[in-house]
Formats: sequence, C-alpha cells, structure tokens
Amino acid sequence: MKAMILRDDVAAAVHTARILGDKGFQTLCVASRDIASAIIRAETIDVIVMDERVGAHLTHTLALSAERRNPYVCTLIITDQGAEATDDLYALIPSLYALIGSQTSADILGKLVLCAVANTEEPANRVARQIAAEMQDDALHVTLSDMDQADWGEMVAGAAEVEALSPPPAVAAAVSDRRGWGQYADIRPHMAMVGAASPDRGASVMASA
Repeated sequence: MKAMILRDDVAAAVHTARILGDKGFQTLCVASRDIASAIIRAETIDVIVMDERVGAHLTHTLALSAERRNPYVCTLIITDQGAEATDDLYALIPSLYALIGSQTSADILGKLVLCAVANTEEPANRVARQIAAEMQDDALHVTLSDMDQADWGEMVAGAAEVEALSPPPAVAAAVSDRRGWGQYADIRPHMAMVGAASPDRGASVMASA
C-alpha cells in the first residue's frame, strides 16, 4: 500500500516514513503542499499522514483531492487544536480516520496507520453512502428533466394568470376591510313601505243610508 507523509518538520516526516516503511508501506515523504498536490494527481494514495497546517496553509483540500482520486483513502491529520476547533473536520473530510497530537510518537502513529488500513468496513460504508447520495441526486434530475417544455410552459402560464387576476396587496387589504351593503342597510319596514289603510266600506255604506 502507498502512504504519503506531509509534515512541516522534515525530520519528523523522515522518521514517520521509516516506521511505515518497516511495516510494509511504500512511502512518499514530502514537505511541500505543492509537491503533495502533484503526487495526489499522479498517484493513487491509500493513506495520508499530514500536519493540519504546513507553512501558513491548511492541508484539508489535499485530503479531499486524494479522496476524489481514491474514495477508499484513509487520512490521519496531526494537529494540536482542541476538540471545539476540529470536531467539524470529520464532517468536512469524509476520509478522515483520526486526529493525532503532534507529540504522538512515530511508533504509535504507525500502529494507528495500520488500524486505519485494517478497518476496511468504514471506507466501504462511506463509499456506499456517497454512491446512494449521487443516485438520489441523479433520480431527482431525471424526474425534473422528464417534464417537457409544454409542461413548463403551462406551469409558468398558470402562475402568471393567477398573479394577473390577484389584486395588488393594498387593494386586497382595502377590500377585505370594506363593510358589506348588508351592514349598512336598515331592513326594518318604513312608513313609506307600508300602504295607506283602506277605509271601512261597511261604515261608509251605513253613513250613506
């Protein structure tokens, strides 16, 4: 298996490479982000052991680049940052296996690398999750693509028609606050609405007699 070691301290990088070489790894030891990036583009790396910061730059993007080339890569980052500053790295770098303090001995570091490559189940599960997510995105894209231009045209025209028929917000508010005719009408009978009383025809006849 091929391991790339990127350390800001050249002596520490050489010592780590020697330990991993004794454990059967083909090691590529570098001290520059640019060289490491070139190696990732040219080689398939199985394990990365690197400082979180080399010079004035973070090395997170190198881990992501290596993962794009080999989804099963394992990454071990050496850092002295506390948990509050590094917990989100596990979400940002899917291939991240462990965060290691800078004072960790090379022998312990070598054992951690062996544990990382021996744990084949986690990289396989990670790749399966990525494939499932990509398939879900592709299915959604196909569903949207199945709608032809006529469907999109009808949707847009319908939305425009509804918007055209809807009154402006200020008018709608004024209409909703306006009282209806029934709230003003007085439905009690008025005198003008009642016919004049008819004279008693019987009384008139008796008076004539």
